[in-house]
Amino acid sequence: MMVKNWMTKHPETISSDILAREAMHVFEENQVPFMPVVDGGQFRGLIARRDLREAASWAIASQDIYEIQYFNERLKVKDIMVRKPVTLAVDDTVEAALDKAKNFGRSFLPVMDGNKLVGTLSNRDFTHALDQLLGGGEGLCGMSVEINGNTKVTIEQFLGDIFSAGLEIKGLFTLKDAASNTKRLVIRFESQVLDKILSIIEQKGYKLIEVLKLTE
Repeated sequence: MMVKNWMTKHPETISSDILAREAMHVFEENQVPFMPVVDGGQFRGLIARRDLREAASWAIASQDIYEIQYFNERLKVKDIMVRKPVTLAVDDTVEAALDKAKNFGRSFLPVMDGNKLVGTLSNRDFTHALDQLLGGGEGLCGMSVEINGNTKVTIEQFLGDIFSAGLEIKGLFTLKDAASNTKRLVIRFESQVLDKILSIIEQKGYKLIEVLKLTE
């Protein structure tokens, strides 16, 4: 999985020269937690809605007329933004992006093609990708089965056993259980023969972890 295929393309950006007060309205209009800062097509940095709110709260809490006036009339995005933030390359893998996000504690990463901002990758994009993998909103049946021994052989045998029941797979991937360190085969499918598939699983002795029934 490549970043360029999962990122948000053409993200909304903000200028470094606008007032922090005005920037707060831009954030509210776009309903985003972060925005890339771009001036004349040049990527400058990153600003968070949280940082703007903290600056505003500090000015109000200080009860100092000059601090409040400074926030309202002089404080700009460039005074608050993160310069040279952690970024991704457009050809990075999603796996590399997850590692970078975890290592640097970031939930939002700008995606660069050379010196040009071409997208962003955030927790929202990861959630959307997972929703696609799980067939969210498609009304699919699903099941998770524990895989033991040779993963390749076990998956091949398992699928061979249940294909005879008329299974039409819409999604298939494996996950490792953090507690037991065993792998699970996660399947999403359309089928009117769920009971027959469950019977086959029981007969063959596969360890069924969970079942998601079709929602009518």
